[in-house]
This record gives sequence, C-alpha cells and structure tokens, in this order.
Amino acid sequence: MPASQSNSSPRVQATARRRTGERVSPLYQQVYAQLRAWLLYARPDADVPLPSEHNLAQQHGVSRITIRRTLAQLAEEGLITRIRGRGTFPVTAAAPSNRHDISGYLDTLLSLETSTTAQNLSLAETDTPPHLVEVFGDTHCLKVVRLRRHLGVPISYTTLHVPAPLAAHLDPVVDSGEPIIHRLEQAGVIAERTEQTITALSASQDVAGHLGVAPGVPLICMRRLMRAADRSPVLHQESLYAPDKFEYRMILTRTRNGPIARWTPIA
Repeated sequence: MPASQSNSSPRVQATARRRTGERVSPLYQQVYAQLRAWLLYARPDADVPLPSEHNLAQQHGVSRITIRRTLAQLAEEGLITRIRGRGTFPVTAAAPSNRHDISGYLDTLLSLETSTTAQNLSLAETDTPPHLVEVFGDTHCLKVVRLRRHLGVPISYTTLHVPAPLAAHLDPVVDSGEPIIHRLEQAGVIAERTEQTITALSASQDVAGHLGVAPGVPLICMRRLMRAADRSPVLHQESLYAPDKFEYRMILTRTRNGPIARWTPIA
C-alpha cells in the first residue's frame, strides 16, 4: 500500500514541515494525492480489496473521516469501487485513457481553455525571472499563477509572465478565467509566433497539493514563448500537467530511407 512509500504518515510529515516554516497542504489533500498516485501508477490488483477505513486511517495517521472523504473522492473519479459487504476495490480501468491532447497547435490549447474553468491563485507585479530578463528587456513583469479544472478536477497548473508594457491590458482579467492571450488579442496585441519546449518536472509540494498528485510525481511541463510579428515578446507560459490527463501527439513522415531513417514532423 502507498503508506510504505514513506517513512512517516502525512500527519508526521506535516508536523515536521510546519517546524521548518514550509507550507503544508491539508491532510485530506495529502492522503488523497498518495492514494490516487498509487492507484494510477502502481496499478494494484482489481480483485484485491483495499484495507479497511480503520486500517487506512492507522497507516496514514489520520482520522476515519479523512479516509472516508478521500475514498468518496476516488470513487467519484472512477478509480475505486465500493461493494457492499465485500469492501473497496481498485478499478481495472484506473489506467489513464481519456486524455486531453496538448499537441503543438495553439488553437487546440485555447479551445481546451475555453471548455474549462480557471482560478487565479496569484496575480502581481514581480521581478522578471532571470531566464526571461533578456527576452523581455525589462526587470519587472506581471506574473499570474492559475489552476485550471475540468468538471471540478484540477488538470493544469500554469505560471504566466507578461512584459510590463502589456500588463495594463489585463486589469479586467484579474478575477476571470479567460485565457490571457485572448485579452491581449482584444487589445490588439497579436501573437504570431510561438516557441515551445516540452519536458518533465517533478511535482513540488505546492504544485502537487493543487493538482492532487503525490509530491515528486513526474509532470508534463510545456513552456511557450509567444511573440508578435516584430518578434517582441507577448507572453511566456509554463504549464504543468498530470501525465494521466494529457498526452502529446505528433504525426511524422519518413524523409530518408536507408540504414538510418529520418522522420520529420508534419506541420
């Protein structure tokens, strides 16, 4: 069970982090993240029931109320099934299946954004990150951190940096989930070119708490630098996605035969 993945319960870990001043997620959120990650990535036997609520509470050092709430959420997501008189079982189909496509087309991501809801976790003027100072040509910018949900379930954690001269166009978007690139376009700032990279990052404690995954779980990281026609920066976006909810698709065509084949993406 997931409790064996750690040397101490979420309650003990939380107490230790409070002593160091580290931000701590609610116990429910931590237990939920651990159990969810275990169900998704360990793929436990669907014929073997989970321990009882009492045993789970003891393993994780939390109350049965916390465990009951966690199991209810996992059941709602279809990761477990509760059979009266038999117990709680992992769902065989717990492996990710219906994933959003985050392929390279900007309109694909924008259509996804408009079909979901977003919450601004923070929005403030800040120092430009060192790796963007030269790109933005300014030491200050607007930073927006957003959590996006689909049907109430967190799907992405996004950090956006907007050059200071463009920040004035975004006042009305403070409490809105509207994509920032839409607001900029309405103000006449059009992104004509996008530079994109995709990598993987381990979930930090804070991000893990927001996305409902276990800390350290690998996340898909997509970074986009959007530029206007004159190559001036419009927006830098870093989005973190849980790998069970997203995938990147690409169509390749063979451009060279022989012992070493060459494949090129189709635009």
